[in-house]
Amino acid sequence: LADLQQRVERGETVFIDFTADWCWSCKVNERTVLASSGVQARLRDLNVTTVKADWTRRNPEITRLLAKFGRVGVPFYVVFPANRLSQPVALSEIITPASVIDALDRAGPSITVRNPDGTGL
Repeated sequence: LADLQQRVERGETVFIDFTADWCWSCKVNERTVLASSGVQARLRDLNVTTVKADWTRRNPEITRLLAKFGRVGVPFYVVFPANRLSQPVALSEIITPASVIDALDRAGPSITVRNPDGTGL
């Protein structure tokens, strides 16, 4: 998360999955929604960078970012559009493939081209 601002400013659309090992709802969402073929295809098509914000040990940096969105826990999902850090697209705790795809579409594609190893060009 430390480089979120840099990633967005250099043209990456970033999807953050706020999760924790002890969060049952998070695990269900990961397996049934985030891993679905439709969501995975849209992430690839839009060249979206995915980040897991692991709150298992209540990381203070993650806690602060959750609080910025009025959240006190996980699961939580947000998409930061390329070059629009101040215009994030937040999702509810209860997600569907359609709601995630809609949020990704609203955020739009990454503007930068990334290498297969995830680094920008």
